[in-house]
Amino acid sequence: MKKVISTLLAASMMLLGTQAFAQVSVHAGYLNTTAAQETKSVNGHGAYAGLSFNLPVAGGLAIAPGVYYSMITSKTSELWGFASGTLMEHAVNVPVYLNYGIEMNRDTKFFVFGGPTLQYGLASSTKHDVSAVGVSGTENNYDNSSYNRMNVYLGGGIGVDVSGLMVTVGYDYGMMNQYKGDNVPKCHRSNLKIGVGFAF
Repeated sequence: MKKVISTLLAASMMLLGTQAFAQVSVHAGYLNTTAAQETKSVNGHGAYAGLSFNLPVAGGLAIAPGVYYSMITSKTSELWGFASGTLMEHAVNVPVYLNYGIEMNRDTKFFVFGGPTLQYGLASSTKHDVSAVGVSGTENNYDNSSYNRMNVYLGGGIGVDVSGLMVTVGYDYGMMNQYKGDNVPKCHRSNLKIGVGFAF
């Protein structure tokens, strides 16, 4: 019994030490997204919000995993302008960044970050509108087996931290084709991110 209690106490102390060691921050910001195909590119806008955990490694180097929600929307014209489509997507994003910070003074730190982000699509729909005949409808993109829920982004950015208040600018490029199969056009998404955060 004493061994069990000692083990539980040791594990609790280690957990408390880890929580004190990690710096938690909340982030939110604007997304400018581009879906680039072989013949055209479609631009859109959106937002993101989530949590990041900064785990110091050595010196100014740290590992920063996180969990984020993102929403994007974009509009395309089809059939020589007689029809349009509005895309709306929601996703969960899990970045695992390395970052390196340089302290300028007691309250100010500049940092750079980079690494992979795993994305899983929660919902994706396209609202079609054929203005010439007054017909509209909404399509669930994930009903199409060739449309990919998963993506892996590689990217990075820069930021400044002033007394726990952070401003960041980053860019991510999607490594996976949004469409599965060999006979469909390749489409890679990229995101420009501008955000603010606060570290606890």
